[in-house]
Amino acid sequence: MLRARTVRGLVAITFASGSLLLIPPARVSAQIAAPSLAGTELLQVLGDTVVGNPESARTLRGFSTLARWETGEWRYRITSGARRGETEVESLAPIAATAHGETWKRTIGQDSTLHLREVSGGSLVLPSQITHPYRALVYFDPPLSYLLAGMEPGESRTFDGRIDVYSLNNPTVRWYTGRIRATTVYAGVYRITTPAGVFSASLIKTEYRIDILAVVSVRDTLYTFYAEGVGKVAEAEHRRIAAMGLFNTDTKIGKVLVSYTSVSPPARIESP
Repeated sequence: MLRARTVRGLVAITFASGSLLLIPPARVSAQIAAPSLAGTELLQVLGDTVVGNPESARTLRGFSTLARWETGEWRYRITSGARRGETEVESLAPIAATAHGETWKRTIGQDSTLHLREVSGGSLVLPSQITHPYRALVYFDPPLSYLLAGMEPGESRTFDGRIDVYSLNNPTVRWYTGRIRATTVYAGVYRITTPAGVFSASLIKTEYRIDILAVVSVRDTLYTFYAEGVGKVAEAEHRRIAAMGLFNTDTKIGKVLVSYTSVSPPARIESP
């Protein structure tokens, strides 16, 4: 049986990736009324006035517009949980291509760094991530869907794959292997009010299931709101962890956008 401290470390590194948004390229389609979110208990972690009325939903636009896929920093206020009232910064920057072809780096607070790459058809996948508190390097096989093309309002997609976790200090040492299933739904468009402003935001609901060594079970639900030209404006998460004979946790976390700052890339200096 694994020690409790070890299991906590294994579980923690499976979910530091933020919202695994599925966004297709722009396409003309009929508008569809989004369903009401009244009574959705998880969204209460964002605050009573954040989630407003449903609006007409169309096929989601390309990720570069909707998720504002460019160099910059997003600041969020944590609205619930142990860190309530704190500010968390997420940043995005291009990187040189890695061995797995990743060309973008998204950093989420002090917790994690995601390495992403583009694939044909206007999508992004997540081959790997680093979870800093546990000095862990996580690989997804196949690469985990992050931004996918082609979803319509109400459409659902499911991803099945394997996760392999290695020591960041010694990447030849594999700590464990697990299975992951992610089911994502484009759940409509809603009026969202945050400290950064009022937005018409697309809602992506994703449910994760992770099983590790037949010992640890993780169930995670994410409601993520994206506003066109801004990126993620609000997110609510419910994470449940059960480790056989060791511990159980049930955590709800919310965050809302405070500000966004574009960061110009460094000037390119030509060789003489």
